Amino acid sequence: MKNVSEVLTHLLNSPSFRKLHEVRESQYFIQLLPLSLKNGIAFSFTRDKILFIALKHPCFKQEFYHKIALVKQLLKQYQQEKNALLQTTDIKVFVTHNIYQKEVEKNQEKAIPQTYGELSKGEFKNLAQNPEIYALFESIRNVILKAQE
Repeated sequence: MKNVSEVLTHLLNSPSFRKLHEVRESQYFIQLLPLSLKNGIAFSFTRDKILFIALKHPCFKQEFYHKIALVKQLLKQYQQEKNALLQTTDIKVFVTHNIYQKEVEKNQEKAIPQTYGELSKGEFKNLAQNPEIYALFESIRNVILKAQE
């Protein structure tokens, strides 16, 4: 009887799931990159024998260009060791703003906002001598009392 990993490996190696296999292999390759490069990568994909890497910020693009020789060398070693991404001949990078920002906003929407209940009961002496300041303190008291209802 086959276990789940054997079945998944067989499916990923089938021609109908070739694209999924390429995405998975490109993710494994990205995990080999130095941390300074890996942190800046939003996503990657392969098209026309070129590995496209989308970066989060233009500074990461500059960092990437300084280490492009290292990345290409790692790609060649990865191809030799793992026999994966063999069709990939070049690496191109670009900066994405819209997709990354949308993903960040989506994650922020899912995050639970930290709010605290009103701790004051609105019971304080208003010792202000100035009528404007006295009115401000009274408006604060009214807001606190409405928040408790």
